[in-house]
Amino acid sequence: MTRIFALSTISALSALLTCAMLATPAFAGDFQSAEAVLANFKSEPTVNDIQQMVLEYSKTDNRYVEGWLAASKSAALLPEVKVQYDYDNGYGQDFDYTDGTATSETLSGSGIDLKNAVTAYAKWSLSDLVMSSERIRVISETQDVVKLRDKILDEATRLYFDRRRLQVDILMNTGDVKTQIKNELRLQELTAQLDAYTGGRFSKALKKK
Repeated sequence: MTRIFALSTISALSALLTCAMLATPAFAGDFQSAEAVLANFKSEPTVNDIQQMVLEYSKTDNRYVEGWLAASKSAALLPEVKVQYDYDNGYGQDFDYTDGTATSETLSGSGIDLKNAVTAYAKWSLSDLVMSSERIRVISETQDVVKLRDKILDEATRLYFDRRRLQVDILMNTGDVKTQIKNELRLQELTAQLDAYTGGRFSKALKKK
């Protein structure tokens, strides 16, 4: 019994030692260079990937802006169309009555002349091909879009590198359990914020890679 207990104790101590070795934090001296540290995250999306996700989700990419400008210019090629429909049932004509008898026309359905006419009008404003009020409006809104794009790109880039710095800190300095929990929650927070700017594309990219 004593021998079995001793063997069990040795096995338990060995398991604890193995776990402790696996949980040992990495230090700067364990890596040969900064590239070796950052190589641990090469499977994650790059900052350029994040920026493209932001542009796609917010619809502020240059191709959208250029498309709006092109559409506002080509819109002047379309004419202003008006369609007029006329219906004449003949009730507007004159009738002569003598002694209560219709002498010139008989008031009957067969004597009513029904007429239908459709007229279409097309109007072009050639000056709008050069600069229209619609194009001016789009240019003004485009400037607002560019400002919004710069703002969200700056914020997403900042969040990306805040997250990367935290990942490096977690990798090289694990710390105590309290610090680990704090860092993990902060990592989840930064990931969620990047998801908010990319419409969830960031987490999907992490899962794929």
